[in-house]
Amino acid sequence: MPQRPALLAALATLAAGAVVALPAHAATPPTLPIKAVLPAAVNIAGPGFVPVTLLSADGVDATAVDPATVRLGDGAPVARDDGGYLTSTADADRDGRADLVLHADKERLTRAGLGPGTGALAVTGSLGDGRDFTTSAAVTPEVVLEVKFTEALRVRGTGQSLRSARGEDLDPVQAVLGRHGARSVTPLMPGAAVAKLDDTNARAKTRGGEAVPDMASWYNVVLPADVDVEQAVADLRALPEVAFAYPAPDLAPPPSSSVSASVPASATPDFSGQQGYLRPAPQGIDADFSHQDPRARGAGIKIVDLEYDWNASHEDLRLDASSDLGGSVFPRYTGFADEHGTAVFGELIGQDNGYGVTGSVPEATMYGISPTQALPGGGTRWSPGAALAYLAGLGALAPGDVVLLEQQTSGPLGGSNYAPLEWIPSVFDAVKLLDGLGVTVVETGGNGNQNVDSDLYVQNGIKWFDRSVQDSGAIMVGAGSSTDHERLNFSNYGSRFDLQGWGHNIVTSGGNGNLQGGTDPANLNVRYTRTFGGTSGAGPIVTGAVVAIQSYLKANGQEPWTAARIADLLKRTGTPQGPASAGQHIGPLPDVRAALTAIEVDPPTTEAALTQRPPRQGESYVNPFVTLTAGDGWGSGVTRTQYRLDGGKWKTYSEPFRVLRKGTHTLDFRSVDGNGNREQVRTLTFRNRVTEP
Repeated sequence: MPQRPALLAALATLAAGAVVALPAHAATPPTLPIKAVLPAAVNIAGPGFVPVTLLSADGVDATAVDPATVRLGDGAPVARDDGGYLTSTADADRDGRADLVLHADKERLTRAGLGPGTGALAVTGSLGDGRDFTTSAAVTPEVVLEVKFTEALRVRGTGQSLRSARGEDLDPVQAVLGRHGARSVTPLMPGAAVAKLDDTNARAKTRGGEAVPDMASWYNVVLPADVDVEQAVADLRALPEVAFAYPAPDLAPPPSSSVSASVPASATPDFSGQQGYLRPAPQGIDADFSHQDPRARGAGIKIVDLEYDWNASHEDLRLDASSDLGGSVFPRYTGFADEHGTAVFGELIGQDNGYGVTGSVPEATMYGISPTQALPGGGTRWSPGAALAYLAGLGALAPGDVVLLEQQTSGPLGGSNYAPLEWIPSVFDAVKLLDGLGVTVVETGGNGNQNVDSDLYVQNGIKWFDRSVQDSGAIMVGAGSSTDHERLNFSNYGSRFDLQGWGHNIVTSGGNGNLQGGTDPANLNVRYTRTFGGTSGAGPIVTGAVVAIQSYLKANGQEPWTAARIADLLKRTGTPQGPASAGQHIGPLPDVRAALTAIEVDPPTTEAALTQRPPRQGESYVNPFVTLTAGDGWGSGVTRTQYRLDGGKWKTYSEPFRVLRKGTHTLDFRSVDGNGNREQVRTLTFRNRVTEP
């Protein structure tokens, strides 16, 4: 998530008729007509953030709230690493005025008094001119669980019509749900998408020969706010019919890190010279090199970014509405603004047009899909697993296409100790489904400074990130230094990580506008940053390397590689992680040139030249010397050149040789390179008219 100047209002809790103590400045009567709006319902059981929108009114600009006055009861608002707040501006009520969208951590809300009986939250704060406001936002607490039924049962349907397609008895399940007052039991995915899953699963099994997770077995269970959550989860987990049950997490900020600043807008120059992550190794991944070969520029490969929002109209992207694969089913979430997604898109497909930035794979086709799912009764729910499974069922992606996960989630320690997104079991299953379809998934590893090999990362008795136990198939990315490639201190790490990208100092489109455009909304389409980062910035760097490989393979008529095979190639050929942090493994930085050289398919080219002593009068050749010269372009290098004269035995060429026999001769020659690419035999016919005495 881009870091920019942000503003936040304070929340205090009104519960069971009592008001939690407010700051002193809130004791005065409200003087400003600012209104506050919360989601239709708040899941008080799962971790994550709750968006709160402050609506501007006549004569009052909610975006001018002074963050120094903001308080959440007797606590504090959610802050970012640079001390800023998680906010954005949007016209939420479509009245032509900009409103302020802010976020509160549910853990802090709970400590401030949010509970099952809470009916409203008091919101207080001050504008920059010192005027105070006090308002309240209605809240409807509930408990939402994600539950996976045992796949062998093939559970389908909803609520009371829940059934096993195998004819098994689900009465024990209904009994537990009834005992805890379940209000609804609905598939995690939209109904139309569920209907496509059998075909999707069959395609994956046909391709890979192995069964993939059945995403139709995942459900959302909504319980009353006053339910005993721990007991409900325990009762469900105790059933043999249930594979997983846990409180559904809510949205977390995208895993970026940058520094806020602004500069005036100007005519856009070419910033590509500042994109150090594209330079040759060991500095960058050497996309400069892959740009020179049309086969490695991304053509023919689709990239889908799991992303809250992005600016399709940015001058260096120029995407149309079809770039949004979620549409109304998974509508974009604007609460974190579009700067993050725009920055990610720019790293990958910024156009090679002489201004702005140039993406690592500018000819790839770019899409996005939001992780927020529209609910039938209105509102949305953060559901990244459902979004990924929906994407798999669309049928729009082919083997070799790439999905980039630009999300993270709350970890076992809560707070800002974020975990990789696949810590959510439904996401793990959805990633495995995509991997089974031949789609390469690149996963940003999260900004929680967490060792995922820790014993904290165990669910259902499974050491979650231990590849010897289970593997989603995703390529997991950590954030490294732009200079020495050491792990940056916010990046998660562990044996599950595959590769690293730069985690700071990234020049790209969008972001906070501190390279061009600033924060003026009028400059939205010409905004650039020089400080994008986090594992959010690292993920697209690795994705660019993956896409360059896949597009090169596709252009040469080869089958796309699996994620595991590509990761192995990039690890073998990459620039090693810095030694000081080797015990906190994030992996090497890809080197696209070295990787392409290792798989290059172009055979060498050999030329033959005839030279001789000065010819006699009227003769063309006199016992000529034959010199063979072979080259392999940017490939793996010539390892052997062979020749034969007049159909004789093949010989290995080492130095020029002389032809002494009179008559017409046929010289065949060829070379082979380090990858075993063999040149087609080339032939030279010449006549030696005179034989020296």
